[in-house]
Amino acid sequence: MIPVLVKREFTTRVKGTAYILTTVVGVLVFIGLSFLPPIMERLSSSIAPKHIELVVLDQGIESSHLPFLLQLSQEREDLTIRDASGLDERAAYAMVLDENLSGLLLIDGPLCTLVTPDSKNVVLNEEIENVVNQAATLWRATQLGLTQDEMQSLFHAVDFRIREVAPEQEDGREVDQVAQTQAMVLAYFLLFMIYMALILYGNMVASGVAEEKSSRIMEVMVSTVKPVELMFGKIIGVGALGLLQFFVWISTGLVMTFLGRTSFLGGLLGVAEPLRAVPLGGILWFGLYFLLGYFFYASIFAAAGALVSRVEEVSQVVSLLMMFIMVGFFGAYFSFLNPNSSFAVTTSLIPFTAPMVMFARIMLADPPLVQVAASVVIMLLAIAVGTWLSSKIYRIGILLYGKRPSLGQVARFLKG
Repeated sequence: MIPVLVKREFTTRVKGTAYILTTVVGVLVFIGLSFLPPIMERLSSSIAPKHIELVVLDQGIESSHLPFLLQLSQEREDLTIRDASGLDERAAYAMVLDENLSGLLLIDGPLCTLVTPDSKNVVLNEEIENVVNQAATLWRATQLGLTQDEMQSLFHAVDFRIREVAPEQEDGREVDQVAQTQAMVLAYFLLFMIYMALILYGNMVASGVAEEKSSRIMEVMVSTVKPVELMFGKIIGVGALGLLQFFVWISTGLVMTFLGRTSFLGGLLGVAEPLRAVPLGGILWFGLYFLLGYFFYASIFAAAGALVSRVEEVSQVVSLLMMFIMVGFFGAYFSFLNPNSSFAVTTSLIPFTAPMVMFARIMLADPPLVQVAASVVIMLLAIAVGTWLSSKIYRIGILLYGKRPSLGQVARFLKG
């Protein structure tokens, strides 16, 4: 009987707008991830100011940064400094507005104030602040009697690299900072997809149970089908939707990986940089923890949907479960800073947070195999225990109407 219920759940929901929309969005995400390096480069270049043109008005009576700002403008092609000496503040700012310049810089001793028509442009503001700090550094160097060569030697950046060496290895590998950043972006997108899928499919299971219960069709169904079969049919049916969606996403990732290894697609779209191949291992880990997280939460969502009498009450019951999913998402986000911290290791072994935190650790670091295996085993045990407890609640809850049972009553259901 379960296959019939699975088919019913699958066919009635596969044509839903929300399901089709999330599938298309997932496909677009996997396509976009293949273009990650050129996209990041073009986004950063589009945000960063191409040319800074400042009007500078020196209002102080002592030596100021203005001569050094003019010196920087001669050394940099992307910087133009206009000296507004002889003008008042109103006239200088009118020049900025009339000629659509970057802003007016007022200098009064150690105080520098940027007057701009767009204070929300954080990137431009920070770039102008960097220019002012460079001029201030040149001014201090002059006061200290340092030459230009001495200044360059003083502020010459160190060639800093990172090499990772495991305890059991003699030679390590040098960490590519650009690849590490791209891996973090990739992990974040896939993590967000797991987060949205758990919420979407969990609510789909709970709403489906509540809908059948409120329409009284549940009373007819339990006369011919066991309640546990009903629950498993709904969970597996909705899970089949997730499997189909995951298959579509994996196929997209594999196709983009194949095209990324050739220059065909990049040349067709005018992208000179090599396309990033979405790692197959990351896709498979994504699928594993997506399924583990789904089956763990789906059984709990099904029991939660059985405790309400109307669809409108589902959101009140599942809000606590959604908070657990949110905790897992933010826990995984914080683990980006140190994937091997005690916080990340602990939360990657807790069933409520493991699907997202352990996946993030696998994508960003190389956690010990024993921890990964322990995470999978704990999730499987949690699915078995959660399904057993949820089936007891589900068996009684689907025929309860009226006032929603309290936590104490639910505890008595489990004892009975």
